[in-house]
Amino acid sequence: MQLRKTDLFTFIHKALRSIIYNAASKLQTADFTEEKEIENLLASLRHDLDLLHEHAVNEDNIIFPEIANNEPDMISELNDEHKALEEKLHKIKTQIEKTNLTADNEKRVELGSELNNLFNDFAASYLAHMNHEEATVLEASFKYLSDAELIAIRTRIQTQIPSERYKTWLHWMLKSLNNSELIGLLGGMKASAPAHVFENVVGVAQSVIENKKWNKIRSRLMA
Repeated sequence: MQLRKTDLFTFIHKALRSIIYNAASKLQTADFTEEKEIENLLASLRHDLDLLHEHAVNEDNIIFPEIANNEPDMISELNDEHKALEEKLHKIKTQIEKTNLTADNEKRVELGSELNNLFNDFAASYLAHMNHEEATVLEASFKYLSDAELIAIRTRIQTQIPSERYKTWLHWMLKSLNNSELIGLLGGMKASAPAHVFENVVGVAQSVIENKKWNKIRSRLMA
């Protein structure tokens, strides 16, 4: 049986979906008459949007060029989708600033409703885009790139991320994977990564995975 190659999309896309679902839930339940609460919410939303933008930039600059020679039309279409998503993201950021600068409660509620609608539109497009990538460029990466090349691409992405930012990505990814995915990921790290790196990742996992689930995973890792 041929082993599946290194996957540059599935795990990080699960993290991105969790970020989107979490932000959408916070937005639609927010009380926009509470100025301090909304100030914190909007700061969190800015941070989430930065993560979504950062991921797209990594795809544009590091992953897509490796596929473009073999699948130019595919990559051109995905780049166009990224541009459309960036336009939607910019509208959200503009709406965030307008909402944040508004002192009047009634006006803030109105702007908050508009923000929620903008984010829902963006989220729907972003989720559909990730599904499209997983049906196209993910399979193309398996077809055209060796596992060594895929690992090298993943390493390029990881090594340019500052350590605190990397912890944020780990936080979202580890809490978004199912048991078998976590066991495979952590088991692979346990076998190949330096001990201190593995222990750091385990520390993040323990902090974001609920106890019952973590105990099952830990028992499998210890077996």
